Amino acid sequence: MKDTSAKTMTNQERARKAVNERWHSTLPRSKHSGILNIAGQEIACDVLQDGRRVLRHGTFARAMGKAKAKSEDVERANALKIPVFVSANNLTPYLEPIISERGEQILYKGIDGRRFIGYDASLLPEACKVYVRADDAGILQKQQKPVAQVCRSMLYGLASVGISALIDECTGYQEFRERNELQQILNKYISEELREWTKKFPNEFFKQIYRIHNWEYPKIGNHPQCIGKFINKYIYGKLPEGILDELMKKNPSNEYGNRKYRHHQFLSEDIGDDNLKKQIVQTITVMKLSNNIDQFKEFIEKIS
Repeated sequence: MKDTSAKTMTNQERARKAVNERWHSTLPRSKHSGILNIAGQEIACDVLQDGRRVLRHGTFARAMGKAKAKSEDVERANALKIPVFVSANNLTPYLEPIISERGEQILYKGIDGRRFIGYDASLLPEACKVYVRADDAGILQKQQKPVAQVCRSMLYGLASVGISALIDECTGYQEFRERNELQQILNKYISEELREWTKKFPNEFFKQIYRIHNWEYPKIGNHPQCIGKFINKYIYGKLPEGILDELMKKNPSNEYGNRKYRHHQFLSEDIGDDNLKKQIVQTITVMKLSNNIDQFKEFIEKIS
């Protein structure tokens, strides 16, 4: 006898079967977790290994007034591939394409290994807009009105700061992200090996420094230590944030204030060197346009 069980399965049963199958696949894992507090609502959130910001289904749904969804709402949500908290019939005219594009559930494991269902965090403002638009149109039911009010408050909270930034802050990912971004910059600018010394600063560079300070240019090319401070501030200090600090670590000064190497020996041959040359040329140009050190400082700050 032919098996017809697949045909008699309800949409809810099919959805449950699909979820069970997906749970057995390799799941992404959270590396940062926290609680997003916005407009009096607390929504558990995670940042996954691939950088996706996710809001956990249970607390997200609770904030949207759908802690316990009706079976018909669940079936409708599954059929339309949208979150259950925007699946009510009267909300349909206000659904934007982005809702279905990003509305698929995200299955993942928390830091502690527990399994969670979540949604792309960018759905929060979009879901809020659905309720606000429906409320403005006057078609919400009585039990939906409080949700619309909460949605207005959450949208207000998101007006100046994006959802990703809020999640990054409350999960601690912000600090990790900044360290990671800094490391990527350092990898581009700092060479893995110490490079041989070559002349990087032309004589014109030093002549202009002496001129704007009204100093006599020395016949012998030995410059005072204050020139080094000038170079650190207006050359290496104008490279991306973190580069000068890293150079200081790699090339510390001794008890006499001298350094064993030149900073540029630690820069990468392509990106590091190229940006160093550009900064030197720019600084020489600004010095030539300046009558004195005070004017130079004024000009250089305007273009930095």
